[in-house]
Amino acid sequence: MTLLLALFLALTGLSPAYGQHIDGVDDPEFRTALSLWLEGDDANSIPRFAVLAHEDHPASQILLALIDKTAAWQGPMIALLPRAERVELLRAPGAMSGRNWMSVAAESNQIAQDWVALWQMQGGVDIAERFSALGEARAARTALLMTANRQGTGFAPPVLTAPWYPESLRHLTHSRALSVDDVIGLHAGHPIRKSAGLPVDDDDLRAWLKQSPLSRHFRAACARTCPDTQADCMLALYHGLSSYYALLVMGSPSANIIPEEEFAESARGIQSVARQILVRHTARTREVMLRELGDIDTCAATWLQGEYQRYVPALRSVPTLPD
Repeated sequence: MTLLLALFLALTGLSPAYGQHIDGVDDPEFRTALSLWLEGDDANSIPRFAVLAHEDHPASQILLALIDKTAAWQGPMIALLPRAERVELLRAPGAMSGRNWMSVAAESNQIAQDWVALWQMQGGVDIAERFSALGEARAARTALLMTANRQGTGFAPPVLTAPWYPESLRHLTHSRALSVDDVIGLHAGHPIRKSAGLPVDDDDLRAWLKQSPLSRHFRAACARTCPDTQADCMLALYHGLSSYYALLVMGSPSANIIPEEEFAESARGIQSVARQILVRHTARTREVMLRELGDIDTCAATWLQGEYQRYVPALRSVPTLPD
């Protein structure tokens, strides 16, 4: 599949670079709305995406579809809207609760087709391979994790050793059992070492978080919010997330729409780090979590508490679709 796609790209003159796989990414109206969304402005961006989506704009349809499916990318305005108004803004017409826009975009876009198939559990490894070939690394990891969870096993050696297969998931062997030999070459702070019974102390974890590409979103968030305590801030955020696998699916909704580094540095990307952590906790466990994180880094815990407060219901102006 990878070789066929590479041949197709070569013959057509396309490349797997940003913006090549989703129509409408470079449209001025979409770029304006996207800039506002990355600044954290849902009120002036989501309605614009909605108008474009109704006008058969694939980039807007795919982005709205992914926002609809993922709480971490929904700001307070969207999260606190009444259900009917949220459906109107985020979904296509149809059925009682609207339709996710991905099914509409899938009529003409391969990335959308693969998301629909993945959500409908109609594939796994083949979808991950196509995502990888199209430059959607986060989506490829998501597809592999969903597949492993669904089938209850990891992957056979031919998959694990494939050139496209992500290094971050090499440990997902068929038995999902790891020995010391399987992880001996990993950084001393790599979280997956715990699966082989090896200790990972906080000093080593700090060092891993400081240099791993997987933690770029933690680094960006802490550089912006807690510049004086960045190492402790990243450690606190990781403990708040409390999951290596959750770290793997953190990032840009679509790298073909928003490159990972751009998303990580944006206000939306930084806010999504906090949101991803907070939605993993109930009201009771959140309070305990914040107290424990405060012992690691007061700044990070204070920032997370402030982000939580932004989602507390209050009187808000409700955006509407332009006429």
